[in-house]
Amino acid sequence: MEEKDLQKQQEYTFTVPRAEGQKVYHFGARRFKLLAGAVLICTVCMVGALGYMGYNFYQFRQERTDFLEYQAKKGELEAQLQSLLADNEKMLRDMSEITTLETKLRRALIRDTDSTKLGSDLSSASGETATAGNAPRYLGQGGPADLGVKEMAAVLTAQNKNMAQQIDEKKTSMSELLSELEGRNNKRSVFPDLWPTKGGTISSPYGGRTGPIGGGYDWHPGVDIAVEFGEPVYASAMGTVEVAGWNGGYGRYVRIDHGNGYETAYGHMSGIAVAPGQSVRKGEIIGFVGSSGYSTGPHVHFEVFVDGQNVDPMYMLKIGQRLNK
Repeated sequence: MEEKDLQKQQEYTFTVPRAEGQKVYHFGARRFKLLAGAVLICTVCMVGALGYMGYNFYQFRQERTDFLEYQAKKGELEAQLQSLLADNEKMLRDMSEITTLETKLRRALIRDTDSTKLGSDLSSASGETATAGNAPRYLGQGGPADLGVKEMAAVLTAQNKNMAQQIDEKKTSMSELLSELEGRNNKRSVFPDLWPTKGGTISSPYGGRTGPIGGGYDWHPGVDIAVEFGEPVYASAMGTVEVAGWNGGYGRYVRIDHGNGYETAYGHMSGIAVAPGQSVRKGEIIGFVGSSGYSTGPHVHFEVFVDGQNVDPMYMLKIGQRLNK
């Protein structure tokens, strides 16, 4: 009896009211079951809360990881951007220097071409002019503002690639210009435009004159340059010695073949410093001023030949002055 009463005490009765005239529901539940249900509900709530907290913690860690990765990538992009900016500035300086040098070379070639119209058949070089619509791609141009780091890096990468291509093209152009200049310098080195002595006075010009020995009309095929005895005589251009020795009225005589149809001759020297077949540089000493042969005093007789024809040396020297401007 007591056990039955104890069970009743551990039971709870719940009444569900209904509308008037309807049957009222009564149901009972033991205390143990209610406690078990409460524990179950609390457990479910705790598990749900823990799950929610775990999910939020996972989301936080994931977002933190993503943020750190973003910061790292941003740092890498900023470093890359700084490197690209440095490369861009260097390329701009290099391009400016190369363009300036190329312009000077082209101007030198054009000036040289204008000068050589008097006596040399040299090829001309065409210059470039930037006009609307065809300005070089490396020059500054407007672009979109407020670019992000990634977009700016992409823009700079494209610009640097473009400028690298431009620099390669400029280098090729410079190489061609330098080759042409070297060719012209080689031609100039064999052009007889160097005065064969240091200073001196023209004592007898090219052309008709009264002969210094015996009088009478005389055709003078060169110029006589009066200089102190023993002064050096220089090759007027690079070439190969054809003759070096005594030559009748010319006395001690040297004749040089410079190629391209140019030859020069030097007479009345006191001594000869070269031999036949020897190569000489422009300005190299080939002998010394004297008065050998038919001569009235120390001087050097200087002749110039173009394609075998005797020409006025002063004409060639004037051309040389134009070439060297």
